[in-house]
Amino acid sequence: MFSDWELIDDGSFNGVRKWIRSSSDDYETVQVRYEGFDIPVILKRNHESRMEKDGTRMGDGLEKAAEIPCSVLYKWLQEDGVWAPDDPEYTKRKLNDPDWRYLKVRNIII
Repeated sequence: MFSDWELIDDGSFNGVRKWIRSSSDDYETVQVRYEGFDIPVILKRNHESRMEKDGTRMGDGLEKAAEIPCSVLYKWLQEDGVWAPDDPEYTKRKLNDPDWRYLKVRNIII
């Protein structure tokens, strides 16, 4: 099906594979295709973690509070003009918003 696509990134770093091919319309340009945005997998893992940890105390030290898919980070960047990894206060507000609570791995207020 994608025989003319060439794999240029196997996704070993972030789970997203990147493919490239010459454009059929203009051979001076290329088309890029991405695979592996496992948003349902991430959200399922977050839900399972919330259920498993529900009612338990947080331990001492650092604990993961959320897992945010890249597509959500880009959505926030487009909507609000903020790159969440660079703004912890913005990220806390978003994660504590009921609309985004499913990104957290614990039922907590951050």
